[in-house]
Amino acid sequence: MAAEVESMFYVRETPWHGLGTKVEEAVSSKEALAAAGLNWNVVQEKLYTEDGKCVAGFYANVRDSDNKVLGVVTNR
Repeated sequence: MAAEVESMFYVRETPWHGLGTKVEEAVSSKEALAAAGLNWNVVQEKLYTEDGKCVAGFYANVRDSDNKVLGVVTNR
């Protein structure tokens, strides 16, 4: 079974896949997001064709920490 883990943290005991950031005790929600690599926001950006035309009604949901496109949505 593949772990398919992009980012996470764990408390004390290492998970079977050995991935993630270890913390020794319970942390606040803000600290948990940072330890897991999840302290980012999603922003919507307009979509454009290769020749620079805006694609009406469609947007990319983008992670603000690294501009990774998470998915494409409509304006509905």
